[in-house]
Amino acid sequence: MENVVSEDTLKSLSTPTSFSRGDELYQDGAIFDTSRQSNVLRGKCRGSSAPYYEIVVRLDEGGIQEAYCSCPYSFGGLCKHIIALMLTFIHSPDEFAEQKSVYELLESLAKDEIISVISKLVNRYPELYTWLQNETLVVSETSQPVQLQGKSRVSQAVYQNQIRRILRSLDGYRMSEVYWMMGDMVAQLSQIGDTAFEFLQSGDAQGALIIFSTLFIETGKGFSGFDDSDGYLSSFIEDLALPLCEAILSADLSNAERIKIYKKLEPIISDLHSYGFDDLDVILIAINRGWSDEPLIEAEDYNPRYANYLNEVKLNILERKNHIEEYLKICLKSGAIVRYVLKQIEIGEIDRALEVAFKNIASSDEALAVAIALREANRLSDALSLAEKGVEMEGRKNELGLWLGPIEETQGRTEQAIQAYLAAYYEAPTLELYNALKRLTAENWLHLRPILMLKLQENPSHARVLADVYLAEHEWDQAIAIACKVSQWDYVLVEKVVDAVLPHRPDWVIQACEAQAEGLIARTQSKYYSIAVNWLGKMKKAYISTGRKAEWLEYLENLKAKYYRRPALQAELRRL
Repeated sequence: MENVVSEDTLKSLSTPTSFSRGDELYQDGAIFDTSRQSNVLRGKCRGSSAPYYEIVVRLDEGGIQEAYCSCPYSFGGLCKHIIALMLTFIHSPDEFAEQKSVYELLESLAKDEIISVISKLVNRYPELYTWLQNETLVVSETSQPVQLQGKSRVSQAVYQNQIRRILRSLDGYRMSEVYWMMGDMVAQLSQIGDTAFEFLQSGDAQGALIIFSTLFIETGKGFSGFDDSDGYLSSFIEDLALPLCEAILSADLSNAERIKIYKKLEPIISDLHSYGFDDLDVILIAINRGWSDEPLIEAEDYNPRYANYLNEVKLNILERKNHIEEYLKICLKSGAIVRYVLKQIEIGEIDRALEVAFKNIASSDEALAVAIALREANRLSDALSLAEKGVEMEGRKNELGLWLGPIEETQGRTEQAIQAYLAAYYEAPTLELYNALKRLTAENWLHLRPILMLKLQENPSHARVLADVYLAEHEWDQAIAIACKVSQWDYVLVEKVVDAVLPHRPDWVIQACEAQAEGLIARTQSKYYSIAVNWLGKMKKAYISTGRKAEWLEYLENLKAKYYRRPALQAELRRL
């Protein structure tokens, strides 16, 4: 595994900034406590906001299969700490001490000793109990929905009060204030939904039904009282539909119970119709039909797509209960090819999965999902074959290309890597993809670059990427031209260009910073003054870099004099 990842591959998987900072960490010896367990690397890296960060990287013959770091990085690509760990592994693999696998650690223990170890683990990490409970549920041999052993102990009143308290938490606020607080309120409601799903996963469908139905009823009743312009609450209600259907079809409901829940939900659904909720009738269909042998019937009185919704729900139930034969049968019957293929891979019937996949997979998204599963099943060659086919299919190709390109590089398949990166670039160009293509195309680069640049130039939404490319190529004037075009609305781009060209075009930096700073000051709101002074600080650097300190001081004094009646601004200017 020592040679499956190169520095070039790491560059393809990270931003230039992350790679550079990761290299600095590696050079500084920031990585420590390294270990290796078969194809899994572990280590720690000195942190800035924490003493250290935990890093885990899983390798296979295709390179980095998975990578995790406990740092908060979320800007795309590998973080600098993962880069540092991998550079350490590339250059000093012997520093990674070999550790036994979990299987090797446990295989010599007796049953009661293993039970003791697991008990200690759950006592230390109580959140593992639900997972352990789910893993150890006895699976019924019947293909019927969940048959509950008695009724759930979940109290409707408890959850009803909790939900109402959340919905009333915005009482007393102005409508304009409520608008900004909707996201937080819905996040709290979502936590209750997560609890309901945990009940569903653990086999308590009745408990899940109580919580889901209460959530739906209370939020549906309260919907009209909120400013939901951003759609937080409406999306939440819509997303409740299928889990609620799943709870309904999983629970062992009598006819009387079905009628009761129908009467509770129907008025809510009817009222929500007037607000544009078009797909909630699927809940009523689930109640009426129950666990039908033919949930796919497109009843003339209902929207045909409800059949697909109910089919998805039934598949979720069968998969959760491990009723594989019926699950696979319905997958084929309903055209759920990806689910069929993924399940076949999961149970080890990979050749059958491949036969169906290569004949029926029709989009790049589907190809990627199956390719990932094949890689996890140690069938990398088959994964690459399907992914390469997916590049030529309809659908979104960015994610597929980003996944496929580094693996092809690792395998030494340069042409295939180029095609993968091109597919990703044409959909969502980035500087990282531009650099990867530049690195791989060699003598063809002079032909390819104009094509890539045209892709950026013809779409105004790619202005930031275009500026990134110009800056990376040291084409300062072209980058400045982009910044000038967007100066009124994209200060982030302007600032990036200012910082990059300051040593090369200080006169323009002075002009750009002055325009940004005085534009902010002109808003006459003190919250903008610190930002304005940040721009003035860059302006100061440009003046000093050209030996014009006196000119800067004169400008600053004039600015202070001009706005002498603004004490908040004066306080900020004193920082310069």
